[in-house]
Amino acid sequence: MSLIKGVLPALMTPLDKNGNVKTELAPAMLDFYKEQGADGLYMLGWTGEGAYLSKEKRMQWTEAVLKASDGTLPIFVHVGYNQNLDDSIELAAHAAERGAYAVSSVGISREASLQDNIDYFCRISEAAPDTPFFIYWVDNGRTLTGDKPISPVEFLEAMKAVPTFWGIKFTDTNFYILERFKKHAPELNILTGADELAYCSKQMGADGNIGALQAVTCYHYKEMMRCLENGDYAKARELQYRANEVSEAYADERIGNMPGIKLLMKEIYGIDAGYCSPSGPFAGHEIAKKDAEYLMEVFRKNILVK
Repeated sequence: MSLIKGVLPALMTPLDKNGNVKTELAPAMLDFYKEQGADGLYMLGWTGEGAYLSKEKRMQWTEAVLKASDGTLPIFVHVGYNQNLDDSIELAAHAAERGAYAVSSVGISREASLQDNIDYFCRISEAAPDTPFFIYWVDNGRTLTGDKPISPVEFLEAMKAVPTFWGIKFTDTNFYILERFKKHAPELNILTGADELAYCSKQMGADGNIGALQAVTCYHYKEMMRCLENGDYAKARELQYRANEVSEAYADERIGNMPGIKLLMKEIYGIDAGYCSPSGPFAGHEIAKKDAEYLMEVFRKNILVK
């Protein structure tokens, strides 16, 4: 399989006020991202609120998205966050059976050892033997090693036990580690999750980007990557800086990144992704009118929209 490159928005999960998945929105959302030039989608991670949805709801949304995609976009399905690891294994098998391009997972917990995580990843691999597996890397890998430091070489050696290991969702800011991964395993597919540093990550060897901000700025990031590929670094930097204005705006606690993204999807693009999960950190959060108007003003001033 070839490396997936480019811009892969993190797909939000549309929910009604009671936390039910609005599966009927899958076709419209897939059509939107195809029009925006997305190179793939990553679902049920942080942006998709996978940690705050039941196994059944995650399966519902997975089925709806994969049916709407019908193989036209590579869909990455995150299957982690479960205290009961059997749920992760079931989610991986389910995603693979329905045509996911890849499955992905965070580690078990910060307390779990590297061997615990390797054993868990092997179980995912067994459940989806023909589907690439991507680990979710954060905090210099400490969430995968029982909070112990580990070098890229040591980690790559350990991951040889996982037959379907194909890549990393690198949601970290230590791009020295990213560069070392690429040096020692150039075939590894590395997709970064630091929205505000996509320009930098590309310069350090990342194949592409997965992020919450790209959920509403896909075309803008595509233009940034095009500028980088054409050697127009000044323009690419400008586009990164402009995207960061939006990131800073919705980071304000009065707005919040998930409520802000759902607001922008509705007001800018006309797709009502509804509410945040009633069991998540933004349960019941409402954005005041003046704050909503401010976020939209910042967005319209800075973001290229197709």
